[in-house]
Amino acid sequence: MKIVNIFANKLFAFQYENQIDNEYDRLMELWTNIDFLRNYANNNNIKDNVNFVNDILSDAEQIQDFLDDINQKNDPYGYYFEPLQDSEKTRILALQKGKIKRNSLRFYAIKMDVNCYVITGGAIKMSQTMQEHPDTVTELNKLKKARVFFDLKGIINEESFYELLIEQL
Repeated sequence: MKIVNIFANKLFAFQYENQIDNEYDRLMELWTNIDFLRNYANNNNIKDNVNFVNDILSDAEQIQDFLDDINQKNDPYGYYFEPLQDSEKTRILALQKGKIKRNSLRFYAIKMDVNCYVITGGAIKMSQTMQEHPDTVTELNKLKKARVFFDLKGIINEESFYELLIEQL
């Protein structure tokens, strides 16, 4: 597992073994791939494929613009990420979800510190809770595995995280 810098040494993403791209790039590629979105709609019994595809394409562009804007303004990534549940608010290595109102796409990340996040994956939101859809169950498991990975590496804050990145070089 490799950790790749996405924006300004504050937003990172995992690049898993045998993957060509990191999770941010991989998901943005999927979420803007019309063939993938059509197949996804068919596999999830979406009745109006055309609107679904157009909505997801729009949502992907909105997220990319939002994150670019945060980066350019040097705003905190906490404007996008929020705790997955209330119990994660004060926890070290908190599980987070990236969320924009009326947007069906979610990036999932581990919060390393006040303004440092590592994307573990993402999904198209198809259910109210993560446990109700196989894609989000997979993403929840990736989040938990990432937290275990960081625990085993002794990562407890942003400083120890950056030490890990130096070792990775």
